[in-house]
Amino acid sequence: MEKSFKSLKYLPKAITSLSFLIFLLAIFFLFQGRKHEYFRIANIDAYLPDFYTHISNFSISCLLYAGIGYFWLMAGLRFKYIIGLGIAVLASNFIYEMFIGILNTPDIIDAYYGAVGTAFAFLFLLITWKYGLKPNPNVNNADI
Repeated sequence: MEKSFKSLKYLPKAITSLSFLIFLLAIFFLFQGRKHEYFRIANIDAYLPDFYTHISNFSISCLLYAGIGYFWLMAGLRFKYIIGLGIAVLASNFIYEMFIGILNTPDIIDAYYGAVGTAFAFLFLLITWKYGLKPNPNVNNADI
């Protein structure tokens, strides 16, 4: 296990790890609201009646971008690559929802939900990049 940490240039601070877990759980619970009333937010249907119809796009985009981006930040990739990944996730949402009908009914609202999920993940990654990482003491920066 120690060997795997030696390959990471940065490690998350304790609060960052806890925040990431809470972030993932919140997205998971929102996604579970699609099928289970227990997980639904009480008054959200009054403001956004189709919220749980489109939440899968939000969740998939958010989890994909945040998960990959979080690892890339710890690996020491420059933030411009994180931004590029976000643009790719954003573009794939709109391309898939507008032009690809395989296992999908084209729906631009789904793409908007995916865009919001991407934006939430971007904010989390930006805050993590600015404040949530510390240099890995087990790594020699000359080795990377």
